[in-house]
Amino acid sequence: AARNAGARPAVETFRLERRLLASVPGIESYKRAFRKAVERQREMADGSLPDQAELVVARMTDALDSKELDFLTVMDNGIGLNEQRMNALLSDGVSVKPGGATGTYGNGHSTAIPVSDLRYVLYGGISDGGQRIGSGHAVLASHVEAGDRHLRGGDGFYIRDFAAGPGTLYEYARNGQLPTLIEEALADVRASWGRGTAVIIPAFNNFLEDETLWEMVSHAASANFFVAIDDGDLEVIVEDRRPGADSEKRIVDRARLASVLITHKEKRRARAFLNGKRAFEGYEAYRRGKRQTVTTSAGKIGISLKEDVKGVTRVDLFRNGMWITDRIPGFYQKFTDRVPFHAVLSLDAEQGGDLHDWIRIAEGPLHDAIVVKRLPRARRTACYQALREVVDWLCANTEAVSSEEYMSPDFLTLDFGEEEGGGTGRVRKGRFWGAPVPVGRAPARQVPLFRVDPDSEETEEREERQHRNRRERNREQTNDRRRQRPSLPRYFQAASRPTGENRRRIVVECARDYANAELRLVVDEALDATCERHGQDGYTPAVLSGVTIDGRAAKNRELVRWDDKVVGIRLGDLVAGRSVEVETDYRLDGAFADLLTASLRVEVFAGEKDES
Repeated sequence: AARNAGARPAVETFRLERRLLASVPGIESYKRAFRKAVERQREMADGSLPDQAELVVARMTDALDSKELDFLTVMDNGIGLNEQRMNALLSDGVSVKPGGATGTYGNGHSTAIPVSDLRYVLYGGISDGGQRIGSGHAVLASHVEAGDRHLRGGDGFYIRDFAAGPGTLYEYARNGQLPTLIEEALADVRASWGRGTAVIIPAFNNFLEDETLWEMVSHAASANFFVAIDDGDLEVIVEDRRPGADSEKRIVDRARLASVLITHKEKRRARAFLNGKRAFEGYEAYRRGKRQTVTTSAGKIGISLKEDVKGVTRVDLFRNGMWITDRIPGFYQKFTDRVPFHAVLSLDAEQGGDLHDWIRIAEGPLHDAIVVKRLPRARRTACYQALREVVDWLCANTEAVSSEEYMSPDFLTLDFGEEEGGGTGRVRKGRFWGAPVPVGRAPARQVPLFRVDPDSEETEEREERQHRNRRERNREQTNDRRRQRPSLPRYFQAASRPTGENRRRIVVECARDYANAELRLVVDEALDATCERHGQDGYTPAVLSGVTIDGRAAKNRELVRWDDKVVGIRLGDLVAGRSVEVETDYRLDGAFADLLTASLRVEVFAGEKDES
């Protein structure tokens, strides 16, 4: 967001305050919905909820019984929010992500929901020109209000109205209509930067952790964004303004980065993806390594190469200053004949070219792995080629392991097995000593295999993940090619909202004429709406029924079927600037049928021609 606004550095402020429960917009309506939701869910469960659900209800009840609560407000100096980006925040799985972005408006919003004991998050944005906009999103459970004929969905929105006009989803509070809580946060944003965004989390539960907010945020930011911070592209500020707390601002920036990383250096537990030890090692490699910009066939990539390392070879990939992975496709087993080294690869939007864009797509919404199969086949091949060129450069610029193996400089004891005829189990040994003598043969292996760290507590977990990935790849090879994720053009805009239990209204608009468009509603990497069940790399469209297009029932030829199940809708030829409205019931199938509150992605792309 800051990159799009031309702001450098991006500044993220985490502010913790104590406020009245009554200051939460729409709190009385929320209380009524909460009581109805608990009542309805207990009726459906024969009077008692599962243990996990009861714990959630208990935390919500405690929060609603409190007069004051902790509020976390996160503010930034980015491009701010407008109606389009606010639609993305309130719509399942719909992203608004420019090509040079690192994060997104949309898919990431679910991560904030479980941090609130009310499952309620508020948003405010101020854009260039001073225009202000606000909204909120609460996640409860399906319930029935008095006078309703049908169940209401579990999503609640702080908005002025639904469907304010053709092609729109919500009527938002704007400018003078904003509640005091959002207005005060945007006043601080405006005073500091002129424009930006505020995310407000009432009943902040400190991630259910014992550490302070500073300890958690400084660890996560320094570990996973040390390249962005060291390059001067990111600063993170933490303030605790609660009564009795130390209200002094604490900052993670370029000047303080090393000291923060040292503070967390001995921590084995990861905050997000990198633990303190691995983050400090990566930072040392980035700062002390020899830097080079390498031009590949698909774009430029920065490499910091540190060769005087102990242990095993490691390669970390960063994009726009954010750590993505140290498991890069095509890199496995490539460096077994090299002296161990640590390399930090840096891709940025300005110089990375196609390689940057391909890696961004291959990351998926969690930004924690590279899955090149997300790319169309032609781009997939080109991406692998560019990565091979990086491997070739690293091999050409690192030292090869010596082909000679030396004996010990002191003496070497050799075990010749049990002594024959002794019957006592004694071991007969021979001793050799003297000057080292070269052995005229190449050793079977001089260094451990790439990416195996016997001292890391993550090794077993990684090996198990590799095993699961192999099984998943074998399973996918048996599937129809149609089940691969399609290539999505950038000029579609789509947003959706619930209109009932397991029913959604979707608005699609295209920036240019587009022939033979197809729509699917897809499980967003198996995230549930509270982001408590993390992703699986599966591509699973929802099963659709009761489909209408612009108010009329969809015809049979407009429905896409797999295995006799409707999984897509043929929208036909789209006209630039004209919106299409779709409503559909949906259900999840197969491995995802147990997701009660799934996060769903709207995908629009060029469909296959109807052969019928």
